[in-house]
Amino acid sequence: MDQPDPYPDFSIIIPARNMERFIAETLDSVCRQSAPSFEVICLDDGSTDSTREIIEGFVRRDARFSVRSGPAKGVSAARNLGLSLAQAPLVLFLDADDLLHPDALRLYSQALSSSGAVAALSGVQRISIQGDEMRGTDNRLLVPEQDQLAALLRKNFVVNGGALALRTDVARQVGGYDTSLTNGEDWEFWCRAALIGPFHVMEGPALLYYRQVASGANFKTRAPAFARRVASIEKVAANPAMQQRFGPKLRRLLRARQIDVFWSGVRNQYQYGRKPRALFEGVCGMFMYPDSVLRPKLIWRFMRSLDRRA
Repeated sequence: MDQPDPYPDFSIIIPARNMERFIAETLDSVCRQSAPSFEVICLDDGSTDSTREIIEGFVRRDARFSVRSGPAKGVSAARNLGLSLAQAPLVLFLDADDLLHPDALRLYSQALSSSGAVAALSGVQRISIQGDEMRGTDNRLLVPEQDQLAALLRKNFVVNGGALALRTDVARQVGGYDTSLTNGEDWEFWCRAALIGPFHVMEGPALLYYRQVASGANFKTRAPAFARRVASIEKVAANPAMQQRFGPKLRRLLRARQIDVFWSGVRNQYQYGRKPRALFEGVCGMFMYPDSVLRPKLIWRFMRSLDRRA
């Protein structure tokens, strides 16, 4: 087997726990990249199925792949371990059930080399558990030309980590992921990165195929539907740099974020077949968040997102 590239252009960090159903397809999508200079750091975070064996098969065939045992303390701790091992100037945090467009790394690299941005944001194509494409609004349409951070505080337009390629030094500068968070940890991390500088919003095809899995973090680890306190939002609210940047406006921005989190949870209940529960939460939400009716864009996105069928 060839020796790994000591100076790769990209570090791809993939935490995995019991992902035997999807991990081979994910790693295959990395193998098909048109830009060959990368390293893949897989973190087997306590799997009890054949995830580790599948990864080791790729490691044996391709020197660019490696596998380490994760700390088994959650996805944030695993990502941080991967970040500490990264050797490339650019980093991508890819989930173990998502897929990359064949030109993803090449286009990410071009975007960051031609701009001074701290990260490059691509489009996201949602796919079903079987891999079929699903309808959805282009996340890039939610990003304004000015004041991206304020928009991100209101709404998670990144969607998922594989859609955001970061400069490795920026990811380290902001301290990586907050391991105390089990929900919204990625959004909170991206908000800290956006404090450093703007994201370059890329044109062209979606570079991430984001799998909608009912057992995934998108559903299981969301805050309780009627929680008045959301830990990730509280972390952002308590961040001195955020307070200095936005002053009293920060509270209003994060109120919009909390409303969005709630209605995203209702949508997920509906999409994952729990329609009676979605209806119950939706009715309650009208009383909990009466100011939702004052947000026509939120209502339009919510109604449009209920049907993801292609």
